[in-house]
Amino acid sequence: MRGIHIDHNIKKVLLKFLTYGTLVAIMIFTLVPFAWLLVSSLKDQTTLFRGNPTWMIEKVSISGYRWIINKDIGGNILIPLENSLVVSILSSITTMCFAVSAGYAVGRYRFPGISVFLIILFLAQILQGPIIMIPWYRIASFLRLIDTRLILIIVYGTITIPISTIMMSGFFKTIPKELEEAAYIDGCTKLGTLFRIVLPITTPGIVATSILSFIYAWNDYQYALILTSSLRSKTVQVLINDLIQAMGAINWPGLLAGGVIVTLPVVILFALIQKYIVDGLTSGAVKG
Repeated sequence: MRGIHIDHNIKKVLLKFLTYGTLVAIMIFTLVPFAWLLVSSLKDQTTLFRGNPTWMIEKVSISGYRWIINKDIGGNILIPLENSLVVSILSSITTMCFAVSAGYAVGRYRFPGISVFLIILFLAQILQGPIIMIPWYRIASFLRLIDTRLILIIVYGTITIPISTIMMSGFFKTIPKELEEAAYIDGCTKLGTLFRIVLPITTPGIVATSILSFIYAWNDYQYALILTSSLRSKTVQVLINDLIQAMGAINWPGLLAGGVIVTLPVVILFALIQKYIVDGLTSGAVKG
């Protein structure tokens, strides 16, 4: 019995070691590239390419940040940054307006054709990217929305609806029906129950889903490249690529500073609402 007890404790220690070791490895794998990006962005062009790469910063330089922000001689990143923020936020709101209502219907009710509807959602999510770019371009051209932020809001707000609907239906399934039935007994309407009972409970799920929608719009490059061309409407992802492909010497500290500026909003967003994201993802995984 003593030997069995010792073996059990050894297994528990090994399991904890493997768990925490894996988490540390993932954290290092995730943070080291961003740390290197941040350190390199604080060097000037000469220091950056002198000798072997090093983590040490002999002299902090913000010349890269000045260049990427400068609208006359630099990258002029502020306008594309504003475009990315506006497009990502509004497209996420658009997605959630449809995904919440559709997800509630799928997660709460059983109606004829629901299986077909779910299959269509899966297919709509699979058939993304280059497959539907030409149709989207023709639609934008017909509506005369080429090179506008509005077409990006429409595109991103539409193509993330299927996966967001599927996620939200999982969140709604975790809510006991007895809560809604009790609200009905108290005289609350279905719409009132949805807004006063259901949605407050599913707030973590709504936050998690909207953040995923936001990140998709924020990180996308292909649609923004095809549907926009001028500085007034292009996103920050397209601007960074344009600066890399520009003729002449590349200002690498400036591009690295641009990478930091592009990454920081998402990092800050996750840091502020990580509790809602974790709660939302775990609650949505309870039922499918």
